Amino acid sequence: MIHKILHLIAIFILASCTLSNESDIQIFSAEKVVDLTDSSSDICDDFQLQESEIVSFFQLAEEVSNIEEHQKSLILPCKYEGKLAMNKETYSYEIFAGGTGYIYDKNGWVFKNLICSNNCCSKFSTLC
Repeated sequence: MIHKILHLIAIFILASCTLSNESDIQIFSAEKVVDLTDSSSDICDDFQLQESEIVSFFQLAEEVSNIEEHQKSLILPCKYEGKLAMNKETYSYEIFAGGTGYIYDKNGWVFKNLICSNNCCSKFSTLC
């Protein structure tokens, strides 16, 4: 009986370690893009994200459904876009000023809709 309990504890510990590694995010590239044809693009002057802030966004933002994303998102004419690794897979991403973000799979389909609000926004000086 003790042998079975120890076996279950060992499996639980291994599973916990595996899950924590899956949340590791590595940023490969980050480029600020501003739509200068938009008359409100001057609000983008102060929008700056460091690589560590991009990682924090993906860790803190709430994943939402397509419907919630359409209802709650604020898309401004500036964003950061690039490539990242998450769960040992490579994805592309966009983070818009205003706190909306997307992770895209290798085929360009939205893999995750993310919105940064309340506690998330308080962690960034220029995002929300």
